[in-house]
Amino acid sequence: MGIRIIIDSTSDVTPEIIDKYNLIMVPLTVNFEDKSYLDKIEIKSDEFFELLSKSEKLPTTSQVSPGTFVETFSEILLQGDEIIGLFLASEFSGTYESARIAKDMIGGDKIHLIDSRSVTLGSFALILEAIELVNQNKNIQEIVETLEVLKDKVEAVAVLDTLKYLEKGGRLSKGQAVVGSILNIKPIIRIKEGKINVIDKIRGNNKTIRWFDKWIEENNFDLSDKTILLFHGRNIEQLKVLREAIENKYKIKNIIEQEIGPVIGTHAGPGVLGIGFVNK
Repeated sequence: MGIRIIIDSTSDVTPEIIDKYNLIMVPLTVNFEDKSYLDKIEIKSDEFFELLSKSEKLPTTSQVSPGTFVETFSEILLQGDEIIGLFLASEFSGTYESARIAKDMIGGDKIHLIDSRSVTLGSFALILEAIELVNQNKNIQEIVETLEVLKDKVEAVAVLDTLKYLEKGGRLSKGQAVVGSILNIKPIIRIKEGKINVIDKIRGNNKTIRWFDKWIEENNFDLSDKTILLFHGRNIEQLKVLREAIENKYKIKNIIEQEIGPVIGTHAGPGVLGIGFVNK
């Protein structure tokens, strides 16, 4: 009997890691005015941002349904495996609740669900820890207990071009969103404990890399033993500059680059640049 890890598409885990570790990804949905798409399956990042730039009305997103989870869970259980489901913060989506409903419908004690209290690179960082624990042949209870502790140690921050997408999607108040609308001010958000908070703001692109460097220094993060996630949304050139600035200075163990997917792009918009890791 093995352990299978199920994730949702908002973690933005790379296809290479999904394939290598036999993860199962269930997609959320992106809804434009005339058509809906399964995240990462029916629409990729490039196509999404192209449609977003032409759309007069911002798209919306939809959670994974309980029925989808029932099908996914049942298929794995029939193979004799146990399940660890690791999903985006319940504060951001009903996806975790859908998984819980499906678990209750199926019954038994082979399904274990974890609310990451994060999203995108924060969830991704926790998923990497889950993969490592499974590969160490830890039992399911040890894995769940360890992940519940580690999820509070996830660090995830990002610089956005604007807060209008988070505000339109209901993830931030209008008052919080106003800060980014004047004087080319770029808000910096922190995703922690199921909340998105504006923790700082900078003016213009030139100070972005310097801010990340200062943030690492001031918090005394030791990155030499960590896998660091660098994410962007149509901002690969600045990601490369950030990587070059921190890779050698902090002697980072490993770096994974990824572009945010359509669902996260709906709420973050283009131009985002972020960093995430588990500070254990």
